[in-house]
Amino acid sequence: MRFDEERLRSQARAGAIKVLARLVDGASDAQLERRFSTPLSQRTLFAGMARSYRPDVEPGFEGRVVYVLERPATDKPPSRWTIHVHNGRASAYEGTDSRPKLTVRFQLADFVRIAAGQMDAAEPLLANRASFDGDFGLAAKLPEMFGAPQPY
Repeated sequence: MRFDEERLRSQARAGAIKVLARLVDGASDAQLERRFSTPLSQRTLFAGMARSYRPDVEPGFEGRVVYVLERPATDKPPSRWTIHVHNGRASAYEGTDSRPKLTVRFQLADFVRIAAGQMDAAEPLLANRASFDGDFGLAAKLPEMFGAPQPY
């Protein structure tokens, strides 16, 4: 019997998104900020992203992507997470990096809705609730780099 790692990973990701969608469905921004502001819940989200990393999307990429998650609905300071890609693998840790290839700023509620598949990443960008600093070509590939289906 052959072990199909890619299929198993895809099924696990789909199951996790389904669970996350149930937690997100119908919640206000303030409710999402309270639910997903703990270091444990954010570590779970970012560790899942790191595990979903696909080096074939941007071959040879090495560097760090910093996420700044604003929390305006609860008036809390932003959370900061870094995904470090090295030797074709990704890892996530709380905190920032002084020289990231890309810094991504989202409101936490929008970030969680995007992760749950309930919002397109372009929506908060177009509404001026999100921004990128750094390599914009990399920004365009982020969803696919971290496991989202390729649009083509």
